[in-house]
Amino acid sequence: MVALAVSPSAAAAKRCRYQEQDSPQTLAEGLAEYYAVNGERVAPPPSLPPESRALFRNHDVCHVIFGLDTTLADEGMADVRTLLSCDVGWRTYARYMTSDPEAKAIFKELGYARAVWATLIIIPRMLRAVGESWRTSKRWPWEAPADYFDRPLADLRRDYGIRLI
Repeated sequence: MVALAVSPSAAAAKRCRYQEQDSPQTLAEGLAEYYAVNGERVAPPPSLPPESRALFRNHDVCHVIFGLDTTLADEGMADVRTLLSCDVGWRTYARYMTSDPEAKAIFKELGYARAVWATLIIIPRMLRAVGESWRTSKRWPWEAPADYFDRPLADLRRDYGIRLI
């Protein structure tokens, strides 16, 4: 099973509580909602091969903390926000995306033309993401500490200066 089949349009994505800037949900509750709403498109990490679990769990947490859905545009923004506002680093993230078999399968399924198109349509949001990354005082941890999952999203976003785009 491919870990993610990107939905083509924003209309296909349901607006979730974790996508509210001041969501009272904990990170764990937001992640549970993300998996529940995207059950047809996102495979929870336990269903993935062991070598892919951490990558996709961390990526899914980024979707939640940055308030993103699984549309093609928001998948692109998840990568942009991860690169600009997380502590994972460009080289490490690129290595994950180019070496993980599940990630490679997604990119193969997506195709280069769709990937380029998705990048072009999010340029205005990408520019806002650059501004947001300069404004924040600290980077979101690629591997969120266990105690973060019990904290409200609103508090975590406030602590890290994360504003949803």
